[in-house]
Amino acid sequence: MASATEIPVQAPQSPTQSRGLAHTIGRNTVFGIVARGAQVGTRLITIPIVIAHLGLGGYGIWSIIMTTAAYMRFGSVGIKSAFQKYVAEATGNSDYDRANKLVSTGMVGLMTLSVLTLIPIAIFSPVLARASGVPPEFLRATTKSISALALIMVLSNFGAAYEAIVSGGHRLDLVRNFSTLFTIAEAIAIVSALHYGKGLFAMSLIMAISELGLVICCYFAARKVLPQVRVRIKYATRSVAGELIRFAGSYQLVNILEVLYVSIVPVAILRAFGAQPAGVYAITTRLVQSAMMLWESFLLPILSGGAMVYASGSVEQMRRLIVKAFKITMGLCLFPLAFISAFGTTMVLAWTGQADSSFREGLWIVCLAGFFQGFSVLGLVLYRVSGKALLDNIRQGIRIVILLSIAVFARKLGFYGVLWGLAAAEFVGMIFMLFAITKTFHSFHPRALLSDAVKLILATTAVLAAGALAASIPLPAISSARLLAGLQLGKVCLGCLIAAWPALVLTKSITKAESKTLLGIFLPQRLRSESVG
Repeated sequence: MASATEIPVQAPQSPTQSRGLAHTIGRNTVFGIVARGAQVGTRLITIPIVIAHLGLGGYGIWSIIMTTAAYMRFGSVGIKSAFQKYVAEATGNSDYDRANKLVSTGMVGLMTLSVLTLIPIAIFSPVLARASGVPPEFLRATTKSISALALIMVLSNFGAAYEAIVSGGHRLDLVRNFSTLFTIAEAIAIVSALHYGKGLFAMSLIMAISELGLVICCYFAARKVLPQVRVRIKYATRSVAGELIRFAGSYQLVNILEVLYVSIVPVAILRAFGAQPAGVYAITTRLVQSAMMLWESFLLPILSGGAMVYASGSVEQMRRLIVKAFKITMGLCLFPLAFISAFGTTMVLAWTGQADSSFREGLWIVCLAGFFQGFSVLGLVLYRVSGKALLDNIRQGIRIVILLSIAVFARKLGFYGVLWGLAAAEFVGMIFMLFAITKTFHSFHPRALLSDAVKLILATTAVLAAGALAASIPLPAISSARLLAGLQLGKVCLGCLIAAWPALVLTKSITKAESKTLLGIFLPQRLRSESVG
């Protein structure tokens, strides 16, 4: 998710500079989609293999370990984004001395925080594992995994500076290439370890080695891409501490709150209901996150485009951009999440071989929460275009309070009650950010979204109806339930694909200009000209 920041208004660029910047942004966007696709794809492949070897409960524990690792990786979220801004500014004004001071001073503070925080976590990992509700059969492996990750994350947090130097030097594509490489290598290594009978601790060691490999690659890339920026103790100075606390601190706060927020529900479910329901929740959230991958790729372009329009001072253009952004979000979230709600149990059976009865209602509720989250996060991104950073943090605090209240009464509420609490928290966050948008951009009102919403809902209903009709076509008797589910899912997808374009056109969910844009993306120039003509 994007981090809070003030969007600097830059001086006009020459055509040559603009073309160079457009090329850089385009290159980084493409590699970003590839890296995100690799991450989602490898997890979709490895998850059923993990479940086959460790069971649904084992995968639930692994998801808790990964959540714990997200806590430990605090150096690679907010502060890294601030470092990237400092380095990027230095490439524009050539004030590398200031960048060296900011990055070096920030790293001294970050390393001190890492040692003081992560070393105790490594020492007291058995206490943390038991407090999280880890079952006895997984306790030893979980304890060793947390300790190993805590130690390696000290180095990983230090490496955040070098990743920021490469990214700030306008070579974000390198970082994403490294990330893709290690993501694929990590998945192959985990599958191999499971094949030879290894478990959670081996998987955690592989994850730790992958983190270390990324740090090493970024270190050498930073020295080559931007040797003027150096991380040294001698550059650390108190004179920039105020700037780091003001700017980098705001980045860090919102990201730490987000990590805290996403960890409340899985830990609450593990403590209250055990490893099996935790595995069910982990699979449902992973499926929903994968479905929203394409939408997440549009967040940064929306932020960049919004910053340009806002800086130009055109109120009407900003209003149109907000409406367009919400329409894109609805289109990219509504159909995939509705599809999972309708056919999710078949997807899970074909994907993982699991047929737990909790999946049906659980998927429906988590998809609803994901839909609310999509609009909430978009509102946050658009709000930050204005340079403000108060209401989004209030939103985060409200959501955390709601989920903590739900976690306290988790056993009384039951598994589905906790999930409904998650949906309620996301709904409140969405309403609050809509309020923030209307308060910040007075020309926008949510009523402007009503017409597009009705059209997209009608189109989605028609597409899902076609999928349900295709699902009713009989198949020959097959003994394997998983294979049968895969074939059934294939029929549903084919029916939805056939109906998608007619449904969008007939409901007028897509305009002629948007049709031409889509044709421009997917068709060659010759075919595009013939279609337009």
